[in-house]
Amino acid sequence: MTDHEPQPPASRRERRGQEREALHQVVVARRDARRAQRERAARLDKLRKLAFGGIVVAVLAVGGYLAFGDFLRRPADAASSGIIDVQSSMAGFTPSEIDVTAGQTVTLKWWTQDAAPHLTNGVHTMVSPDLGLHEELPAESTRLLTWTVPDKPGTYDVYCDSCCGGKDAPQMHGKIVVKAAPAAVPGTVG
Repeated sequence: MTDHEPQPPASRRERRGQEREALHQVVVARRDARRAQRERAARLDKLRKLAFGGIVVAVLAVGGYLAFGDFLRRPADAASSGIIDVQSSMAGFTPSEIDVTAGQTVTLKWWTQDAAPHLTNGVHTMVSPDLGLHEELPAESTRLLTWTVPDKPGTYDVYCDSCCGGKDAPQMHGKIVVKAAPAAVPGTVG
């Protein structure tokens, strides 16, 4: 025999020791492999949770934008010019109550961002038989509507009958409150 050939263990005790050492190395290698696999699985699980959370946030952001985006894109306040800004949407009228003075001529800046497929005949309507209103607004448009307010004060129902259940849907109603005209002060020229 040469010096570089492995020598068989001399005794049974040495062979058993070598076998235990080899078995121990196999057990340790398997344990390390399982630990590494668990760590990889934990990292993947964490990545999945982050991805799911990101998707949830994105879906909520898009949903919020679609639901409330009209309020973000609302035209500038026209109150200083005497024009009343009114939006029609699938949720009804905004504002839901409009105050006007009896006998005056008012201008409504009436607008919508709703798309035509959501509307009957592609329009929103503003209907109030008691006030003599029956107007149409094409989808995704703005319109100036000039109207002379009747002389009879009171609270009047106005509704859209072209979408979301029409007149029968409570959210498609608004109010126009007609206030009495101020009495003229004697001795003044008005």
